[in-house]
Amino acid sequence: MNKYIAVLLFNLFSLSAIAQQTDSSSSKWTFAAAAYYYIIPEEKNTVTVIGYADHNSWHFEGRYNYEDRKTGSLFAGRRWEWGNKFVFGATPMAGMVFGNTNGFAPAIELDASYKIFDYYSETEYVIDFSGSENNFLYTWGELGVTPFSSFRTGISYQRTRLYQSSHEVQRGIFAEYSFWKLTTGLYYFDPFTTSQFVIATLSIDF
Repeated sequence: MNKYIAVLLFNLFSLSAIAQQTDSSSSKWTFAAAAYYYIIPEEKNTVTVIGYADHNSWHFEGRYNYEDRKTGSLFAGRRWEWGNKFVFGATPMAGMVFGNTNGFAPAIELDASYKIFDYYSETEYVIDFSGSENNFLYTWGELGVTPFSSFRTGISYQRTRLYQSSHEVQRGIFAEYSFWKLTTGLYYFDPFTTSQFVIATLSIDF
């Protein structure tokens, strides 16, 4: 097993062990995991894996193949939330990146929802230890609508090192379907262009 995947799994299992030792409802832990399978024409397909752990307002993440290929990262931060009908949340985080890319990454996740509409984004700036010329901004965002309880669709964008195209920021459409604790989705980026590609996703809540 790749040593970076092993590090991520070790951290997630450690958090799970802590959670099992905690009986108080005021100290509840929740967990989730997601996989993103990049289907890229004329290139090697890539899988990005992300694990999530939440403890009250504290948020933790472990990622692999997100900032770069064969690269892992660990993040920790705290969530803040405001509003009633219109809900806005922000989770500033700090992370370490290791593998093909090594560095420090301040990051923030933002989300907002109003009735059937929602917005989500995650942005980080990687400060590469090998030199400032390799610093890079990563971002992922979604503007969605949920017309039915189990179905969500909308538009999305991303800027990543995993796939370089003629567009600095790739734009696309997506659709998701949820059942039980699973959510499966399909993203179609740069549609009807020579740089088009697809991401198939699967996530689970524990």
